[in-house]
Amino acid sequence: MPTFNWWVALPTLVPAAYGLLLLVFTPALRHDRRWLWGFAVAGMMVTATVPLIMLGRIGSVVDFAATAGVAGQEMVRTDRLALWIDFICALAGVMALLFMPRYLERAKGYFPEVFPLLFFSVAGMTIMVGTDNLLMIFIGLEILSIPLYVLSALTRDKSASVEAGFKYFILGAFSTAFLVYGIALVLGATGHLDLGGIVASVRSASAMAPYGKAMLLVGSGLLMVGFAFKVAAVPFHFWVPDVYTGAPTPVTGFMAAATKAAAFAVLIRLVGSAAEASPELSQRGLAVLAVLAAATMIVGNLVALVQTRVKRLLAYSSIAHAGYLLLALMTPIAVSASSIVFYLLSYTFMTVGAFAVVSLFQQDGEDADSIVNFKGLVQRRPALAWTMGLFLVSLIGIPPTGGFTGKYVVFLAALDAGHGRLAALMALTAVVGAAYYLRVIIAMFFEEPETDVSDGITVPAGTVVVLAAAVAGTVILGVYPSLVLEPLSRVGTGLLAAIR
Repeated sequence: MPTFNWWVALPTLVPAAYGLLLLVFTPALRHDRRWLWGFAVAGMMVTATVPLIMLGRIGSVVDFAATAGVAGQEMVRTDRLALWIDFICALAGVMALLFMPRYLERAKGYFPEVFPLLFFSVAGMTIMVGTDNLLMIFIGLEILSIPLYVLSALTRDKSASVEAGFKYFILGAFSTAFLVYGIALVLGATGHLDLGGIVASVRSASAMAPYGKAMLLVGSGLLMVGFAFKVAAVPFHFWVPDVYTGAPTPVTGFMAAATKAAAFAVLIRLVGSAAEASPELSQRGLAVLAVLAAATMIVGNLVALVQTRVKRLLAYSSIAHAGYLLLALMTPIAVSASSIVFYLLSYTFMTVGAFAVVSLFQQDGEDADSIVNFKGLVQRRPALAWTMGLFLVSLIGIPPTGGFTGKYVVFLAALDAGHGRLAALMALTAVVGAAYYLRVIIAMFFEEPETDVSDGITVPAGTVVVLAAAVAGTVILGVYPSLVLEPLSRVGTGLLAAIR
C-alpha cells in the first residue's frame, strides 16, 4: 500500500480539520457565537504555530525540503518558503478573526459560516505554497478563492458587498481560465506537471514535444497572466478597488495580506524554475515582469492620490506594493525569496492593522471610511490616531518601521541585480505615494473635526489585541530586522536545491 508522510502535510491538515469541525459545530452553536468564535481563534492560532514549530525542527525531524505523495508522485512539499508563507497566511487569519465579530454584528453580516470559510481559504493557501506541482497549485487556488467569493459578499444586505462578491467571482473565474489553459500548454510542451520535471524537460530540448518551445512560452505567459490577476498587477487590477471597498473590512484586510502572500510564493517558485530551465525563457519572463512592475508602481500610486475613502486608498496602495514585490521577483531567487517574505510579513502587520482601525469607523452599519471622518482624530481618540499614524508611516516607508526595512531590502536587491532604472522608479513612486498617506495623517493630526463619527467609537478587546500585535510587529521589524532576515536568508538556498 502506498504511504503518505502526514507530517509534511500538517500545515494543510490543521486548518482543514478545524474548518470541518467548525462546520459540524456551527448548527449547535449558532446562537452562542462566542464559543464558536473562541474555538475559531484558538484553531487559527494553532494553525499559525504549526509552521513555526516545523521551521524550528527543519534538519532534525523534517528534511531540508521534505515531500510527500503516493504512487511515486510527490504532490506536497514542506520547505522554508512554504512554512514562512503558511505562518503569514495564518497570522493574517488570526488578526482578521480578532476584530471580525464586532464589525459583522454592526454590519448585520455576522453569520457563523464565516469561520469555516476562513479556515478553508487558509487551507487552500497552504496547498498552493506547499507544492511544486501545477495541478496542486490550481487546486489550492480554487480552495482559497471560493470561500473568499462568499466572504466578500457576506453583508448581503449591502449592495456594495454583493457587487464585490460578484465581481470577484467573475474576474476570479476569468483569471483561473488563463491559469488552466497555461497549465495545459506547459503539460503539452514538456509532459510534466511538476516544476522539477518541467525544468529537466526544457533543459533537454529532445524531451519536449514538437512546437514545444512555442507552447511553453505561451503557456508560461498565461500562467503569468493568471497570477497577475491574483496579485493585482496592472493592467489586471481593476477588481481590487471595488472588492476591497465593498467586502467586509476584516475580510478585506485578510485578503490584502494573505492572498498576496500565497500568490507571490507561487510566483517565486515559477520564476526561479524558469531561471534554472532556460536563459531565454528567463529573459523573456524578466522583460514581462519589468513592464508589470513599472506599470503597477506608477498606476497604483498615481490613482491613489485622488481617492477620498480610506479603504479605496488602501486598495490602490495594495496595488502599488504589488509593484514593489514584482521588482523584488526580478532578482536572483536566493535573494528574492528572503526579501519578498520579509516584505510580506511587514506588510501583513501594517495593512491588517490599518484595516482594523478603519473597521471601527461605522455609522448605521455602513463603513464611514471617508477621510473627512478622520479629521481631528488625535483630539478625540489620540491612541487610535497615533496607531493609525504608525501604520501609515510604515506604508510610506519611513524608518524605523518594518515598511522602511522591507522597501530598503527590495531596493538594494534590485540595484545588485542590475535593475537600477526600476529601483529609481520605485524610489520615485514611493515618494509620490507618500502624498496620499500624508493626506490622512494631516487630517488626523492637523485639521479640525467635521463629523462626530469617532465620538461613537468603542475599541473591543479583540481589536486592541490586533492593534497591539500590529504595532509591535511593525516596530520590531523596523528596529530589529535581523531577527527575521537572518533565518530568512536560508529560504532561497532550499528552493535552488529543490529546482536543481
